[in-house]
Order: sequence, then structure tokens, then C-alpha cells
Amino acid sequence: MKINFFLLSLSLNGSRYKIYMGQNSQIFDLLEFFNYQKELVIIEHNGKIYNNSNIKSQYIKQNDRIEIITIVGGG
Repeated sequence: MKINFFLLSLSLNGSRYKIYMGQNSQIFDLLEFFNYQKELVIIEHNGKIYNNSNIKSQYIKQNDRIEIITIVGGG
């Protein structure tokens, strides 16, 4: 089985990345790739704010701007 790869360029937390992808991926997949705890992040995707419950339906597209904000607790 042949898999066609494509190059995806995006901005993540202010840094530019070029990622080879074999299929369309969701932002949720990006969180897993970078080992973020999905329960403790808020995502800004192209200027819109998403939390854990509504990010699963958002796909990564060419030239997306993604900011991952991690919630940290302490005392």
C-alpha cells in the first residue's frame, strides 16, 4: 500500500514548522504528538479559542496559526 505524503506548513506557539503528513490530522493529534496533556490546555486556532471538549473536530490546514496555552496549578 502506497501512502502519499504532503508537506504542511504551520505556526505553532510563534514558531514555523513544516511537517510531512500522510493523512489529514486534527489539532488533537498535534497535541498527542507533542505530548501535551489534553485536559490541561486551551487552544487558539486561527484566532478562535477552543478547549478540550471542542478541539477534536478541528483539522490542521496549510498555514494555520496555533497557540497552545498550558494550565499550570500550584499553591
